[in-house]
Amino acid sequence: MNYSKAVRKKFKQLATLAYEKELRAELKILSEKFKLWDEGKIDTWTLEEAIHNFHQGPSKKLYGRYTDLSPDMIVPYALAKGLISLDDIPSEIADEIKIKAETFK
Repeated sequence: MNYSKAVRKKFKQLATLAYEKELRAELKILSEKFKLWDEGKIDTWTLEEAIHNFHQGPSKKLYGRYTDLSPDMIVPYALAKGLISLDDIPSEIADEIKIKAETFK
C-alpha cells in the first residue's frame, strides 16, 4: 500500500521506538552483569563472555529484525508484542495495522 509521507514518517518513528524498547530490555539484562562484576561477584572473563553473548545473540537478532523489515512491517510486529499501542498508530491505518499484527501473535 502507498502511504502518505506523514504516515511513513510515523512508521519510522514507531519502528525506532520499538527497536529502542527491545534493545533497552536486553541491555538491562547485560547491565546486571556489569553490576555483578563491579561488586566483585563475577570475574572479568565472565563479564566478557556476557558481552560476547549479548553481541552474538540479542543484539544481532534485533539489528537483523529492525534492518531487514521495513517500518510498515515493524509497526504491526511492535503492536503485537506490546511495544507500541494502537493509540500510537495513525487512525487512518489503525485497522489495517491491527489485522497485520495478528500474523505476529
